Parts: sequence; structure tokens; C-alpha cells
Amino acid sequence: MQGVVFARDTDSELEKVKSRIHILNLLNGLELSKEQMVLIRDAALQAESIRLKTKDELSVREKEITAVYKEVLEAVQSGSVVIPKEITLNVHKMNQELDQARGSLQARLTALVTKIKDSLEPHQLYVLEGYQSCIIPQVKEGRIGQAEDSAGFARVLERVHFFPEDSYSFKKLEIVQNAIDRAKSKLPAGYILDEERLKAQLLKAMDEVRAMPDIDFTVKKDEIAKNIKTTLHPKKPPMNIGIKIEHFLLQPDIIPLLEQRLASQ
Repeated sequence: MQGVVFARDTDSELEKVKSRIHILNLLNGLELSKEQMVLIRDAALQAESIRLKTKDELSVREKEITAVYKEVLEAVQSGSVVIPKEITLNVHKMNQELDQARGSLQARLTALVTKIKDSLEPHQLYVLEGYQSCIIPQVKEGRIGQAEDSAGFARVLERVHFFPEDSYSFKKLEIVQNAIDRAKSKLPAGYILDEERLKAQLLKAMDEVRAMPDIDFTVKKDEIAKNIKTTLHPKKPPMNIGIKIEHFLLQPDIIPLLEQRLASQ
């Protein structure tokens, strides 16, 4: 589930201007029809209404759960090691209600995202997929995030190659998952990795490394490490279009921009 983020009430004028520039750059590339602009404007209005209602609801629930947490605090301060059952049940109940409210919000936003996505033509989806928000266009060359030094991968491969069989069987999944987690931590929000595909590729590479004669491994390990680095840090990892739609086309700032464009037609 995508995280729910409410717009800050104290956004600076600079941030508001930057946000509108990002949205306008995207709108210029999408070249929306009048019908599409109306649909997106109406969806953005619905999204804003949903967010405000949910924000009010969460505010009330957070005040209620704060009161219950204060009861827990009093029990702990009194030296009690057992929290009364009634208080424990209230904490769990209110946390569940908070999660349900957030989940309901995201589900309704996701439905609006799907509605917008279904209204876009293939060439518009292509524009949206490739869009990178910036004030001044960024250099397109280079990798996303800070790729790890391939020498680090080479050292891991050395351990893999010389591991006893029992140790390798026990450690291989952990090694692969750690590598994927590090790669994910270096990607911008919204970028996704196909973890299952990567796991299969990395496990295959590690099995091949173990099967190599020592001499071949010594000669090829650096090249293999570079290939693994490239696999984990792709130049253009796929981005979830739904995240972009929610981030750019379902924001309050888009409403006056679309209304201005509709009025001029």
C-alpha cells in the first residue's frame, strides 16, 4: 500500500510555485483533451475532499488514542508491569481504527488513480512514465541513486565461492536479500524493483560462481561483480505510473491550472 501523505498547511510560497511548475511541465507534455481535463479536475476535487475529511477523522481518533496512551503512561509510571486488559484492548482497537481509516483513504485515492489512468491514451501514458519533475532539466546519463562500488560485490563473491556447502546453503538467501535491500534503499520514492526476478538472477550468478574452478573465478570475478552491480542499479528502473498520477494529477494545485485552461478554450 502506498503511504498517505497530506499536504502541509504551511507550505512555503517557493514550494507552491515549484509544484505548479512541475505540474504544468507535465500537462504541457500530456496535451490533454477537454474531456480529460474535466475528468482529472473533478478527480482532483474529489481527492481533496476525501483527504480533508480523512484528516479531520484521523485528528479526532489521534486525540482519543493519545488519551488512552496517557492511561498506559500512568500505569507504567506507577510501577505496574501489567497493563490493565481494558486499556490494552482500547489501544489495539484504536490503532486498528486508525489503520482502517488510512486504508480507506488510500483505496478511494487508488480508485481515482485508476479512473485517470484508464482515460489516458497510450502515448500519454508513455509521457507520464518518462516524466521527471524538475525546474531545470537534469542530465539523463548516469544511474539512479548511488550505485555501490563493484569491488564490494567482488568481495562478497569471493566469500560465496569459497564457502563450505553447508554455509552457502544457509547464507545464500540472506546474501541475496541484503543486496536487494541495499539497492532499494538507494532508489528514489516511486521507483520499484522486480525483487523475484532479481533474486532468481542473483542466485543463478552465485551458483555459477561456486561451480567455477578457482583460476576461472579469479580471472572473471571483477566482470561478474560489475554485471551484478548493473543488475541491481539499472539506468531506468520502472516507475509506478499510479504514484505519478497521485503525486501530480490528484494534487490541489492542479485544480486552478486545469480550470484556467478549460476557461481559455
